[in-house]
Amino acid sequence: MDVLISGASMAGLSAACWFAHLGHRVTVIERADGLRPGGAPIDVRGRALGTARRMGILQQIDDQKVVIAGPAPVLDATGTQVATLDLRWFANETDEDIEISRDRLNRILLGVIPEDVEFRFKASIASMVDGADGVAVTFLDGAQGRYDLVVGADGLHSNVRKLAFGPEKNYVRHFGYYVALVDLPNDRPWQRGMLNVPGLTIAVRDAGDGPQALMLCASPEIDYDYRDVASHRRIVDGFLSRVDAWQVREIRSAFTDPAAKGFYFDSVSQTHMPSWIHGNVAVIGDAGHCAALLSGMGTTLAMVAAETLASTWTDCGGDMGAAAPIYHERLRPYVEQCQAFAHEGGPIMVPMTQEALDQRNAKFRACAEEFAGRFEPARA
Repeated sequence: MDVLISGASMAGLSAACWFAHLGHRVTVIERADGLRPGGAPIDVRGRALGTARRMGILQQIDDQKVVIAGPAPVLDATGTQVATLDLRWFANETDEDIEISRDRLNRILLGVIPEDVEFRFKASIASMVDGADGVAVTFLDGAQGRYDLVVGADGLHSNVRKLAFGPEKNYVRHFGYYVALVDLPNDRPWQRGMLNVPGLTIAVRDAGDGPQALMLCASPEIDYDYRDVASHRRIVDGFLSRVDAWQVREIRSAFTDPAAKGFYFDSVSQTHMPSWIHGNVAVIGDAGHCAALLSGMGTTLAMVAAETLASTWTDCGGDMGAAAPIYHERLRPYVEQCQAFAHEGGPIMVPMTQEALDQRNAKFRACAEEFAGRFEPARA
């Protein structure tokens, strides 16, 4: 059977691997001109470890995992160290959980996709008509095709979801924060650490592919065009203007530099849908059940959903009417569990008041004593 997958990141590449290995003809389209580089390191955790093992890539992921040098300094508004943080104190489901850069995981996933899978970059869907004999798709360039299944793995602002299920506002819920990332220039040394003031986190780390800055800011929902990168830079600069300590001036310069690599800005949001399947169209990953950055479960959930969808649909002979209730029964409890983790991550990463920040830092200091010597630095 013919499967069209929109989106070539973790969810889409995982789906392409599973559908192809289960014997289907797979086409992957991606709006960008190639795999999108950059992004914060992500976690392969819990159930996704089994998925990765069945894909034959778990050892590769482990071999290329992020090197953790040890707890990072936690700073106050003046740049003074007040605690340390090792996310392994909080973030792991199991002792085997793995952190890896997005670029490395995408390359690993791409490497196990059969060569007969067709990739079309700089391509997007203009319209879809679902019927008894499949989905008739018209692409933006005027090309047409018919597919037994269309999978939307095209992110929080999913075009497939909009076309098949309706407007984004019906499903995407702002979680109360905005996130920004940028690759930092190598022309100066950068201090690893995390600075907090109430409602704002600024962090610098190097996960193995060069220094990167992260900003998390608490904010009501902002009305902006998610494709207008220039406005994104201005919004980030406004958030960062609250602090003038540590290396924040240089970080602001990196975020506002149009030539900077790896720039990313978006709402920290969750996607809540009563069903991830409509006719012969399904959405997975952030398009269907975004768990939000603060959950640490987005990639794990995307990989698990891709395997579950491909295997369930295949076992049902491509009959989505039969597959849908089984798929939802298998996946829904895990989605709810993963999305719940985001409520735990917010108070840890972005305390909202000085009192909450002081209490969080005291907890960090207690954890440093409790976990001293438990975690060995990862091998280089």
